[in-house]
Amino acid sequence: MITLTGQLINVFVQPKGEKDGKEYGGQDKLQVIGDIDLPDGGKRVDMFTLTTRDIGNFKEFIGKKIRIPIGIFLAGRSQITYFIPQGSKPELVRE
Repeated sequence: MITLTGQLINVFVQPKGEKDGKEYGGQDKLQVIGDIDLPDGGKRVDMFTLTTRDIGNFKEFIGKKIRIPIGIFLAGRSQITYFIPQGSKPELVRE
């Protein structure tokens, strides 16, 4: 498992839709901004949009730095999808 540390900037429910007779969307999502270390020692800021089963665990942390375990899988040929494993909860990072 990989751990992501960053500032929680948003929580939302993805809108539902229908395509080819199949319903999609409706998942709880959150957005975290964090630093990505670069090979030359520099850093790049990136935003991660993650799926979770319960955004209620995250609402109190909006605007704060958190640490959460994440999973990664390949959806399609080249789309990387990030998710929060079931039962995982955010941890407040104190600086």
